[in-house]
Amino acid sequence: MSPTEAMFVLFESPSHPMHVATLTLFEPQTGTAPGAHAADMVERLRAHTEVSELFRKRPIRLLHGYPWWRSQDEVDLEYHVRHTAVPGAGTMADLLSLVSQMHSMPLDPQHPMWEMHVIEGLTDGRTAVYTKFHLSLTDGASGLRLLHRTLSVDPGIRDCPAPWSPSVAAPARHPSLGPRMMLRSGLSLTWELAATVPTLMRTGYRGLTEEHLTLPLQSPPTIFNAPTGRARKVAVRSWPLKPLRRLAACTGAPLEVVVLTMCAGALREYLLEQYALPDAPLTAMLPVPLDFGEGPTIGAAGRGIGAMVVSLGTDEDNPLARLARIADSVAHTSRVVAALGRSQFQLVSALTLSPIMLEPVRRVLDDIPPPFNVTISYTPGPTRPRFWNGARLDAVYPVPALARGQALSITLTSRSGELHVGVVGDRIAVPHLHRIVGHLDTALTELDAAAHAAGR
Repeated sequence: MSPTEAMFVLFESPSHPMHVATLTLFEPQTGTAPGAHAADMVERLRAHTEVSELFRKRPIRLLHGYPWWRSQDEVDLEYHVRHTAVPGAGTMADLLSLVSQMHSMPLDPQHPMWEMHVIEGLTDGRTAVYTKFHLSLTDGASGLRLLHRTLSVDPGIRDCPAPWSPSVAAPARHPSLGPRMMLRSGLSLTWELAATVPTLMRTGYRGLTEEHLTLPLQSPPTIFNAPTGRARKVAVRSWPLKPLRRLAACTGAPLEVVVLTMCAGALREYLLEQYALPDAPLTAMLPVPLDFGEGPTIGAAGRGIGAMVVSLGTDEDNPLARLARIADSVAHTSRVVAALGRSQFQLVSALTLSPIMLEPVRRVLDDIPPPFNVTISYTPGPTRPRFWNGARLDAVYPVPALARGQALSITLTSRSGELHVGVVGDRIAVPHLHRIVGHLDTALTELDAAAHAAGR
């Protein structure tokens, strides 16, 4: 395992599951009987018995507890692919209540750590699919790409693959556990760490002297950094992408910066409502996808994940000024990312996430700040409509994980001209989670009004 993958295994406990998920909604073809589409989907999925190595992996502990991967010879698809129904009246609220319960349950490490739940019973006739992956297996962005690769642009296609099909999930490499390989891996890791230190010293010194680089443990205490349990609450929402793209064009900011500014405005309004907005700006941990060919880049498409921290400028009342500060923080973070190779950045990411281990100490010593306040991730998706065996993909909602001491996480993705957001919060630490989603609307409106007032 890489250091980042191992950290997700080591951080997990029964009260702190470390998995991400995706909630997708499909519209069956006209004339399909209620429930028939879900049953057909389950049957078709279980028929894909050839399973990629990625979906065979489960963690085991060797070398004094450090986790390694072991490949499972047989995968029980009846266990992993499940058929269920929405309780109650079958409304979207009922579906989210069910998903909140599913997301609170940890994955079983005795099996490959993924599940797919096909859910029928929505009153609007759609079929929901909740797919869960452990973070050590794949990150949220890679999981979304796996799901998208199962879909077709042609509604007439009837042989769409499953996410675990070898044609969809690239084969994983399993290192030998022999002494020679272990020694070679250790020496390689030591060399990478040694090569990382000079680069970090240069970029860290430059960032600190220019006061642009945001580092872990520079975040103000907030209600989002309270002790958390296993119980989760999930909220989702969709918006047209056109207003956000217009804002990106008129302000000159990348679309992901506009999305971050939208989230920052929502968090500011929510904390003002709770009389809990700190004077110092909130910080966000950004998952950074890693590209094998070009190194780590924010917003890039590739396998693997890293982590960097940026400022959200929540102490700034003016939306345009907040956007400029976020853009500046992201630009300086990107320069640090670009200065490191893939393995080096994985090591730095592990160090970035490692202060989460101080969470039990923070409960006793109040003067230790949180490593970051929230996690925010944005992953662009396909621009054309997609289908799975004739059923049209109607919505894609990411369902992120919560780390220790992190009671809120926001993940956004785009699809066919729409922006979909999934917000996960601890049920107790973050009351009225739906209000954060509502404030995203307000933040977008205020940013648009500020841009118009400035003549942009």
